[in-house]
Amino acid sequence: MSSEILQDKDFHFYPVRKPKFEFSENGTSKHWMDGSAYKTHILNTWTLFFPDGERFFIRSIQKFLPSIKDPRVLRNAKAFMGQEAQHAGEHKKTWKILEDQGFKIKTFTDFVNSFFVNFVEKILSAKSCLAATAGAEHYTSLVATIGLQIKALDQAESEMKRLWEWHAAEEIEHKSAAYDVFLDISGNYFRRMITFLGVTIVFWAATFIGAEILLWQEGLTFKWKTRKDAFRFIFIDEKVFFHAAGAFFRYFRPGFHPEQEDNLELSRTIFESPEHKYKEIA
Repeated sequence: MSSEILQDKDFHFYPVRKPKFEFSENGTSKHWMDGSAYKTHILNTWTLFFPDGERFFIRSIQKFLPSIKDPRVLRNAKAFMGQEAQHAGEHKKTWKILEDQGFKIKTFTDFVNSFFVNFVEKILSAKSCLAATAGAEHYTSLVATIGLQIKALDQAESEMKRLWEWHAAEEIEHKSAAYDVFLDISGNYFRRMITFLGVTIVFWAATFIGAEILLWQEGLTFKWKTRKDAFRFIFIDEKVFFHAAGAFFRYFRPGFHPEQEDNLELSRTIFESPEHKYKEIA
């Protein structure tokens, strides 16, 4: 499969779903992911920067809707925007849990919002913002695939498990949406690569710095269990370093397309399960 727009037989469509997650401080422990502060705060950090990141993705796509030539790409672009809007809203619900647990998150979330609105969108062209969105979706699909493949979320508390499984399944489902818009609008390889280098730095720096900020607030930065869990997360259990390195180099192939990543069955399995039956709104 080349980097050209997909043939009809390779194209899949997906709905916009409306979940109903119920979160409460009392129903969510501080270390809800496998009893590990480190793994919990990696996911908490994504919860903190995903809403503004996803709104940035939506704006990046929205600017090009009138210019998209392929009706299949347009249909999936609109579904992508709908799914990302739902992700932003559901993740933001959990911010209050963190605040009620004593975490100071406003400085971090204000910085993330300002970073996208007052920095990225000010210095990058609209096409480069679109390319950045395509690159970021490559990483969100990657972490979703890792989590579902090794069933890491089976160790999470119930409602958080449902939230992250739903989100992961939809990230895999719409992994090609922004990339196909970029191909339809531009497809410039140099722009794709330069923006992806920036995305790589920002995504992983935000992930690990954010987690360390939350750990510091708990006084767990220099605890042996924290550092052991970090090492296992990066190199042994989830093997994030090795998966990320592989994903990085795959994206550099001139003929790369997200559909070359054979992971769609992971998403289908989630939405076939009874606990993930949601109302479809589009």
